[in-house]
Amino acid sequence: MRKLLVAYDGSPCSDAMLNGLSDAGLPAELEAKVICVADVWLPPDPEKLEPVFPDPVSQRARKARRLALAELESSRALAERASAHLRSMFPKWKIHAKAVADSPAWGIIKESAAFKAELIALGSHGRSALGQFFLGSVAQKVAAEAHRSIHISRPRPRSADTPLKVLIAVDGSDDSQTAVEAVAMRTWPSSTHFWIITVIDARIHTAVTWPDANGNQWVQTQDQTAEDWVGRMLEHSAAKLLDAGLKVGTDIFDGEPKTILLREAEKWEANCIFLGGRGLQHGERLVLGTTASAIATRAHCSVEIVRAGQKKPDL
Repeated sequence: MRKLLVAYDGSPCSDAMLNGLSDAGLPAELEAKVICVADVWLPPDPEKLEPVFPDPVSQRARKARRLALAELESSRALAERASAHLRSMFPKWKIHAKAVADSPAWGIIKESAAFKAELIALGSHGRSALGQFFLGSVAQKVAAEAHRSIHISRPRPRSADTPLKVLIAVDGSDDSQTAVEAVAMRTWPSSTHFWIITVIDARIHTAVTWPDANGNQWVQTQDQTAEDWVGRMLEHSAAKLLDAGLKVGTDIFDGEPKTILLREAEKWEANCIFLGGRGLQHGERLVLGTTASAIATRAHCSVEIVRAGQKKPDL
């Protein structure tokens, strides 16, 4: 990873997100941009408009612009504060700060495209949604519309002697394999535990019978059950982490992926869930998969949604 966009709004959840990045396995050196979005419309400068407005309109326009500029300056100060905090945590990062006037979600999405960010990090809730369990509207829209990998932070308190726990959900899709690769390429504390899970549902069972229709690279002609190719996929996924020197276990469950992944992550007390943004049958469609959406919305911990072959969204 070379470029990270950090969306910050000054909320306690956003502050926790900054601190939680130390548990995300991020590289010691990368380029990061901290963006803070002022939720205002910035009117054009009346001094530059031709013809000049009549005085009553001009006065209103000037006042509106002054108020918007004040909000923008406040957001710029927040971005600078967050940048300073990140520099103290990651002294080798190249960090920029930026404030924009826009709706929060679209400001983040547009900046991620302009910056060519490979990962967007943001808190699960903003200033107006503190204490809610479900995902905030800004994080939800960014996850659905940015078409980039997203790290949604819900940091769990963890003592220094408690190992970090990372759960990785795989289903045979390109995105889920990219999630495994993303984990393998990060830098993790030596005590970190990794658990790769596949939940076998109707779609995965179907892949044995119709592998071409499902676009599944793992199914072989001699396979009789879903467990045959799933076991092969899990072994391949675990090997990538073992080759990186990481401790990893694997398991297969049968049932509804959304329910089981959330249940097992909470039982295991996972600190973060990695999963693909699109499932086995999504193909080239950019829409966020239903499983990824549900996990991001309801998980008790941080969630990283990984997308393979990221494309620039139409804005």
